Amino acid sequence: MTKTAVLIDGNYFLKRARKLWGDVDPESRAAQCHAYALQHIAIPRKKIVECGDRSLYRIFYYDCPPLSKGTFKQPWSAHNTVFSAKNPSNVWMSDFHSILGSKRKVAMRMGELRAANAHYNFKQESLKKLLSGELLVSDLQENDYTLVGLKQSGVDMRIGLDVASLAHQRLVDQIILVAGDTDFIPVAKAARKAGLDFLIDPMGHRLPHDLVLQTDGVEDISIDFDPRNNQLR
Repeated sequence: MTKTAVLIDGNYFLKRARKLWGDVDPESRAAQCHAYALQHIAIPRKKIVECGDRSLYRIFYYDCPPLSKGTFKQPWSAHNTVFSAKNPSNVWMSDFHSILGSKRKVAMRMGELRAANAHYNFKQESLKKLLSGELLVSDLQENDYTLVGLKQSGVDMRIGLDVASLAHQRLVDQIILVAGDTDFIPVAKAARKAGLDFLIDPMGHRLPHDLVLQTDGVEDISIDFDPRNNQLR
């Protein structure tokens, strides 16, 4: 029996889940997230990358609480965007975190969302229309802009610390990371040097080759995952 920990980069998971399965309420998304992690444990032996039956150690979920305060100048009007705990998107995220954190074997690892350099930029499509003359400056509306510069702080550090602890204390035999960027190359190297089997699930996204080289395999179950019943097809 292989003791396995599933680590989920929350911001990455939510973006991929929205793209793959559309928008849903926080309860449904939390159920999908929990089930997605569990399906890695329940994968039939023939589909597992050189590994026997698995037992779940814990699901670690890494994210930041929503931005509950902050004021940003709106380029399309004379008003400001004011973030508060009552913003619909913040309510959704807070509910999602609360529901997911209450599920069996889930450990929430929360960083901080910083907005010191946050500002509005043109969306790429709107900028193209503006430069081509299809869109006038006076026609610009809220949906032509996107807020950028919000930065997660402490998330990658928490992932690194947990991997180091799991590896050096030999709490698990295997780590499955749901993520997809090269920031996690040092994490993968550390786990493998300690003798752990380290797999990555990019949820249908193409992985950087450098990251693939530092893992023991790619185990992407997103194609087989059915969000209607939260099981593998």
